[in-house]
Amino acid sequence: MTSQAPPQAPPESTALYSKVLLSNVQLWQPCDPDQAMDWVGGISEDGLSIEPYPVKALPYQTATINTLYVILQPDGSIWRDGSLYLFWLSAEQGRKTATVENIAGDLCDFMNKMQEGERDYLEFEGETYRRPTYYYQAQMKKAVMRKMRGGTAANGEKLGRGTANRKITSMIGFYRWLVNTGRFNPQQAMWQSTTRHISYTDRHGFQQSKETICTDLTLRRTAEIPTGDYIEDGGKLYPINRENQRALIAALVRLANPEMLLIYVVALTTGMRIQSILNLRFHCVRQDVGSPDDQNRNALYAISIGGKTNVDAKNNKEQLVLIPAWMHYRLTIYLNSQRYKDRAMKSAIEDIADQYVFLTRTGKPYYVAEDDIELFEYSNERGSAIRQFATKIREELKKANQEFKYQFHDLRATFGMNLIEDNMKALEKGEVSQLDLLDLVRRRLNHSSINVTMRYLRFKDNHALTANAQSEFESHLEGVINEEMRRHEGIRS
Repeated sequence: MTSQAPPQAPPESTALYSKVLLSNVQLWQPCDPDQAMDWVGGISEDGLSIEPYPVKALPYQTATINTLYVILQPDGSIWRDGSLYLFWLSAEQGRKTATVENIAGDLCDFMNKMQEGERDYLEFEGETYRRPTYYYQAQMKKAVMRKMRGGTAANGEKLGRGTANRKITSMIGFYRWLVNTGRFNPQQAMWQSTTRHISYTDRHGFQQSKETICTDLTLRRTAEIPTGDYIEDGGKLYPINRENQRALIAALVRLANPEMLLIYVVALTTGMRIQSILNLRFHCVRQDVGSPDDQNRNALYAISIGGKTNVDAKNNKEQLVLIPAWMHYRLTIYLNSQRYKDRAMKSAIEDIADQYVFLTRTGKPYYVAEDDIELFEYSNERGSAIRQFATKIREELKKANQEFKYQFHDLRATFGMNLIEDNMKALEKGEVSQLDLLDLVRRRLNHSSINVTMRYLRFKDNHALTANAQSEFESHLEGVINEEMRRHEGIRS
């Protein structure tokens, strides 16, 4: 197995396991000379002679794997078991690069914890608490408790329960692979398994049940007393009230970054997740609607994301997203600006229809779609610039004494609540039923389960409605964008 590109240097640290990304790795196996498809060896870059040896292609495998993570031991050598497991995930299971990257990091953490506790990850003799799996679980429990109690980072690692369980799950997957491939036979049980049947409501509102195998390593979630301050929708989302929404937009205007302003407004008018917004393509934008002369400039026009499209969506679920006509028009103005054209010229994508709507100054997307990873040199960029810019926004809000906490994903819940408020008058007049409103919100947010949508209505019941309707707020957003876009050179009106 050889790589066409040198591995990224491991982070500067002493005596730690670390993950390293290899690119364009050729997949071969040694063989007899008469079976050779190629020979590997010769003079290496450091001038050392390597005895050439014959190789042939691996059966049922491609000749090259684009991205491959390996794990280096503290002495710089490759950790065989962990690296082979990552290879199996990438080459044979076809796991996404981002997923394998997370697992690689989790296994590094696991092995570093083993090293700190002077444990052998293959030693399962003795009392339960001394076995590697239960020892690691104990370390995760401590990290979760530190976060729950607060305190500074100096007190030790702090983790949320979800992150801790993800790390434990990565460890379990590694050990299952070791056992299933015959590489390891533990002296005693690594964990205790139980089979449970979980009931859930499907996307059509019907009760279903599925069987799942659980272990006693997973940290159980204690029943949380709902505070009514957030909506559970792929995480705890905190809708931003109307006053703070206006403050947020005003801060974006003062920071004078057209891309960030447009990204935030698209989120507030569609409810799309950051992954999909940053994956929008040129062909998604209708360039024939939404102008000031368009009588239907407030109409909604659908775009397709997920599935077979080149716009990624959560779990790759195919869905339709509705975008106001005036938003299409504003994006059209931006796409025809010199600012955008300069960025697009630097992009690796040649077909303008497939070009990303949002590009950095260097012509790279803010969030690289799964199908474009190779095109953009195996980049795993997933919206880091948006999170970094959020720090500038908070600083700007603080200057104006309008500081409040938020995360970008909260804009999704904010859109949902705006949508409900926009339709409350019609509901009160009896023009629409609560079921109609529920279905409207479910479709606009592309919820798989109606139960998730119900959380939005329950949140509304527990909070006073703000004064302005969504349509009025969208008019405000449109006015802000109109004025801001004119300030930037090269924008064609």
